[in-house]
Amino acid sequence: MSILRILATGMGWPVYQPGGLNTYFRSICEKLSEIHDLEAMVSSPEQPVHQGIKIIQATQPHKMMLMRQWAFRKKAAAIMNSRPIDVLYTHFSPYALGPALEAKKRNIPVVMSFHGPWANELGVEKLDLVNRLRNSVARKIEMSTYQLGDRFIVLSQFFKDILHESYGIPLDKIEIVPGATNIDNFKPASDRQKTRAELNIPSDRFVVLTVRRLVKRMGLLNLLEAWKTVVLEEPNSLLLIGGRGPLADELKEKIREYGLEQHVRLLGYVSEDQLPLYYQSSDLFVVPTQALEGFGLITIEALASGVPVVATPIGGNKEILTPFDSRFLFKDTSADAIAEGLVRLYRERETWPTSEVCRNFVLSKYTWNHAANHVNEVLLRTAGEQNDTMKRMCLS
Repeated sequence: MSILRILATGMGWPVYQPGGLNTYFRSICEKLSEIHDLEAMVSSPEQPVHQGIKIIQATQPHKMMLMRQWAFRKKAAAIMNSRPIDVLYTHFSPYALGPALEAKKRNIPVVMSFHGPWANELGVEKLDLVNRLRNSVARKIEMSTYQLGDRFIVLSQFFKDILHESYGIPLDKIEIVPGATNIDNFKPASDRQKTRAELNIPSDRFVVLTVRRLVKRMGLLNLLEAWKTVVLEEPNSLLLIGGRGPLADELKEKIREYGLEQHVRLLGYVSEDQLPLYYQSSDLFVVPTQALEGFGLITIEALASGVPVVATPIGGNKEILTPFDSRFLFKDTSADAIAEGLVRLYRERETWPTSEVCRNFVLSKYTWNHAANHVNEVLLRTAGEQNDTMKRMCLS
């Protein structure tokens, strides 16, 4: 196998900026760096250090977007001028634009990972004038960026459709490579009661967990409304909501309004170290997303931990859970559908997939070895095609 010299650009490093995109970026870079000569460039408040990966701090996230974009382009140009690069592998379109422009100047092929419609994500929460302007600018950045890609990697058929229909990328340029999880970090509990005691979770409660950014599109307000019905069915149930975001105060108010203080616990930010423990302590994981759930990283993390997952039929979660067990998909995104689904599943809990079944489903297709092998094939093929093109140009 040829060893490629890869320059990878991401948004941030998960130690400083938690999130699915950053976790994915770190994990795929870890695997690719075992095979290739890889440098990872990110925006970070401090210089990240990670064994086995050379990380370049291009800029800091508190700076204005235009300054960050310029910093990525300037740093990429310096790298490309100083040493050969076989392929540029990008994540997060605003930071990909400058490096991709520099790569095109030097006939370096560009593989782009599409993690979702950034402009739509900015606009889905509010439709005021400021957000409409942000959405418009973001859309222009995305359109300019994606015109520079030679091949695209997406996490789901849902994202492939968006990339083709909304951005005009030809289908033959798009490869579906499902995401993955760290199966060593996320695994079933050896002693659930001990883990619950460590987290101060009562041993006798029926525990449902969700971990989300606290914004409206994640469906947490609908989940709380549904939870009123659930506690009537099962007064011993406890909902744990992990995460932080602008919706925190409204969630607290709704918990008080609905009289759910004894049945809902807001966890705040859940660290990487604590997250596996919360999965292991739970009976069920719920994903009430209302829009733009491109893959469902938390879904496979929970399943790898031996915990069944129930979710709204949005995006990647539908693709994961339909072949797993379609009973674990809500009928739609409404609070009524979420309530009906949770009550039904509670009544059917004796027939749920076992912890072993949940984990084996992930092991069969959602490990980082699966993902990295496919991404590696795409990178090698794209770099090889560029080399063939350059040879033909020289011969002609």
